[in-house]
Amino acid sequence: MRGFILAAGFGTRMRPLTNHIPKALVPVCGRPLLDHALQFIAASGIREIGVNAHYMPEQMNEYCMSTQYPFDLFVESGEIRGTGGAFDNARTFLQGDQSFLMLNVDIVCKFDLQAAIKDFERSDALCTLIAFPCSYGKGTILFDSLTKKYIGTPADTPHCPHGAKEAAFIGAALYKKEFLDLVTTDDFSIVPVWKRATELGVTVSVSVQEQGYWRDIGTIKALADVQREFLSGTLSLDLPDNYYFDKGKKSVYPLLCKDHVEESLTSSWVGTTLFKGASITSSIIWPGTDVREMNIINKLYTHFGALEIS
Repeated sequence: MRGFILAAGFGTRMRPLTNHIPKALVPVCGRPLLDHALQFIAASGIREIGVNAHYMPEQMNEYCMSTQYPFDLFVESGEIRGTGGAFDNARTFLQGDQSFLMLNVDIVCKFDLQAAIKDFERSDALCTLIAFPCSYGKGTILFDSLTKKYIGTPADTPHCPHGAKEAAFIGAALYKKEFLDLVTTDDFSIVPVWKRATELGVTVSVSVQEQGYWRDIGTIKALADVQREFLSGTLSLDLPDNYYFDKGKKSVYPLLCKDHVEESLTSSWVGTTLFKGASITSSIIWPGTDVREMNIINKLYTHFGALEIS
């Protein structure tokens, strides 16, 4: 199986951060979103990984040359083409194995991917959508509770069939290479292709993960929330090298600061050397950021300036 990470989007919901950096390279818990996605895929045993890019491709190419998780970069030119365009542009790569995983870059997730892959490869489905139970509000996809077959989205299925259940599609899906025959050069969204497949009698299934974690990191608030969940112990992620997790203060900071950290550091992720007398609460400071403020509450400090976070 091969893996492919969808990372070509503009990241408009993360502006103004994404005025300066691709969404895929925005740090979450000290590492770029793309790094989390690559590690998650590689941990399942997938070694051939592709990533698409469109916005700020120079930064993506620079990252590609330095990451510890090798991948092939597919730069899309002209107008952005969406998920369907990613399928079409990387068709040769995706056909290089019997099946492949598609994963959105703007999520952080932890679930048993290996088990999902084994179930998919034993099934007759050409596509399996990975979902979680609905935790907040309504789901984004519908499936048959008995057969686990995909029915549609709530938007395109106004009359919910008997036995249908809702789930939250997380932006991860497994495909057999034959599914590519259904994707045309005109497809932008992949959702109509799922519908086309079901209308042709092709099995599209839904795999609901009852255990695990996932969060969409599409906004600056979500970025802050995921780091708060790590600091509170809800989420477990590998720390970057040379960082220390102080569970008492619910804070992460450079290991060099361990012996002289200020008592006023609370529920924060600090990526730079701490400065004497500063009070930092519920804030995120990126590495290498020059911070002169002495009382920092609910702020995200980056190389591009400071933002309020709620």
